[in-house]
Amino acid sequence: MTTPTDFAPLLLALGRFGIELAAQRGRLMQRPAHPLPDQKEALMRHRGAILAMLASEYIPASEQARYIYGERLGIADDLRMPTHPGSPAWLVAVAESMLAGCPAATNGVHSEHGPNDKGDSGGDQGERSDPLRDRQGGECGT
Repeated sequence: MTTPTDFAPLLLALGRFGIELAAQRGRLMQRPAHPLPDQKEALMRHRGAILAMLASEYIPASEQARYIYGERLGIADDLRMPTHPGSPAWLVAVAESMLAGCPAATNGVHSEHGPNDKGDSGGDQGERSDPLRDRQGGECGT
């Protein structure tokens, strides 16, 4: 069974590479039509899940994922980039919001104080061991 974190890194790579995906008559189309060989193989492996996602409206699973999705699309829109489903900016927004729900995204939060009543790690005293990896979801789903 394919889960979103299985193909989120692929969507992120494709979006960053500038590839646009579209569903046409049950086929997965990409433009430009020549992704890297490992991307092409992964597209074939996750074809069904990606087609389903393109055919239906993507709805982020958590509040944090919704925030990231909206923020990424808002930034792209401000830059006058296309944000329609399948566009590179949309692929990046979807992938990053999928990875936001991954448990690994909050690993590495350390504090010399225990949890407080808000459920976080102690307020201003917390430090992340690798903030970029933590925010982007690290190796989740790989």
